[in-house]
Amino acid sequence: MAERSLPNWPRGLSRVNAAAYVGVSHAIWDKMVAAGDMPKPKRFYGRTIWDKKAVDKAFDALDPENSTPFDDEIIDFAP
Repeated sequence: MAERSLPNWPRGLSRVNAAAYVGVSHAIWDKMVAAGDMPKPKRFYGRTIWDKKAVDKAFDALDPENSTPFDDEIIDFAP
């Protein structure tokens, strides 16, 4: 089986890419930004961009104790 290659993420992420970068839907991303769990975007030249380094810091700071009960459930799929 071929190895799946991940994208080479740019420093500035759009809303959809920022959500994909941390592995959530853009609807969950919006909730995380509104709650302060993820950084606010930078706005310039009519664009709304998240700084990947700020997203990394925020992701590192997420509290695993603040997860929903289903987040701890591990599902093992057979190959």
